[in-house]
Order: sequence, then structure tokens, then C-alpha cells
Amino acid sequence: MAPNRNLLVTIDIGNSAVTYGIHRGKVVLRSGFVSGNSIPVLARILSSSGVLNSRNKVIISSVVPDLTRKLKKLVRRWMGAGSVYIVGKNVYPRLSMRYKRKALGSDRLVNIYGALKLYEMPLLIIDFGTAITFDYVSKRGIFEGGLIVPGIETSWKALEKGAALLPSFKKVGTVHGFVRRDTKSAMRAGLLYGFGALTDGLIRRFERKYGSKMKVLATGGFAARIEPYTMGFDRVDPLHTVKSLALMYRNEIEGGVK
Repeated sequence: MAPNRNLLVTIDIGNSAVTYGIHRGKVVLRSGFVSGNSIPVLARILSSSGVLNSRNKVIISSVVPDLTRKLKKLVRRWMGAGSVYIVGKNVYPRLSMRYKRKALGSDRLVNIYGALKLYEMPLLIIDFGTAITFDYVSKRGIFEGGLIVPGIETSWKALEKGAALLPSFKKVGTVHGFVRRDTKSAMRAGLLYGFGALTDGLIRRFERKYGSKMKVLATGGFAARIEPYTMGFDRVDPLHTVKSLALMYRNEIEGGVK
């Protein structure tokens, strides 16, 4: 692919995967993820897309500092020192919150920032990743706090590791029907229906505490897969984080708001 110019690359580095987006203005031209946090694989994808040149910019949110340093060094080699922005390092978005600011992961901060720009409040943001985070933003736009639950695939891997007689399988695939009659599908159904019930139960508890008028946004790599097993989502957008990173770049860097 010939080099593209005036593009923005958004990258969200999580504990078990890296999600990326390539943007021209408000349009997402390409998106995807690299499992296992393979920075060389991501670099090859971006290189083949023709975006690694000095006319483009990159903004990164990360909860894995070592991988951030590696990726920053790699990108700067192609794009120059002034082309890479990192949330919490040289991008400091302002948010009203009751949460302990220094303890808030940059992925959650980015999600909240984007939600405030894209949706009406009050809003509950549920991010299905290595961990599942539930973050509530009030009608006044204040981040009140949230919950952190082990993720679906994290729980599945723990179950495989801790139960010697249970079979292993490569992924938590879709299941049809509630009660299963073999161990593998029973494990899959237990994870999907179980986390669906957990999600719905916690949504109801947020509603009891903060009121039933809030909307619910589901995002993260597992959001679309868990949706059929829940009843409480108003919007599902697996790309919310990378879209929010693009918004942050446009508002906080291009817009000159520091």
C-alpha cells in the first residue's frame, strides 16, 4: 500500500491485547487487534498500511509501561520524535471525578473522556477486556467511580489451570441453548451465561444506587460476543476506546487545549 499522509493512528495497549485504529478525520479507515501484545506484529501491520511516515501522528493509551516504551521507540524511528503522544505522559485530559486520579488506568480515562463527548449522561461504561470495568458517569458529567471484575477469558484460563480434569479449548465460542450435555460446551455456556448474568445484575445495582435513567455502553474486545447473553446494553461499540483516543487527539492536541 502506498504511504498515506495526514492520518492518525490510535493504539490502546492492554494486558492481553493491543487494539489499533487508523483514522482520517472522523472516519475509521481500518481497525483491529493484536493478541498477546506482539509489538513486532503490530509494527508490521502499520508498516504494510503505509502509515509509518513523518506526515502522520500516533496517540497511545497503555496499562503496560514496558510495551509502551518499546512501541514509542519503534514508532519514533519511522515517524520522528514529535509524532507520538501518550496519555498521561504528554496528553493530560481534564475530567471531573471522585475516583483517585493516580489510580485510574489510562484506558478507563480515555473511555470516560470519549463518552462525555459522544453520549448523554448519566452513563455506565462497561469495558470487556482482560478485566471487566464498570465506570459510572453522573448526569453532571462527574466520574463517580466503578468496579473491576476478572475478565471472561481471564476466568476461563484460571479455570483451565486450576481444574486438572477439565478439558482445554482455544476460545470461548458461541453456545446455543442453556443447559449443555458435554463438558466443553458446559464450560463455555457457564462463562457466557454466567458473565451475562453478572453484568445484568451489576447494571441493576448501579440503577438502584444512581437511578434507572442511565444508559449503558458496552465496549472492549468481548463486548459483541457477550451481548447475546445480556439484557442491559443500550449501545455496543467495541471501538469506543480507539475512537475516544482520536477525539482526545483532536481536542487536546490539534485544538491546543492542554
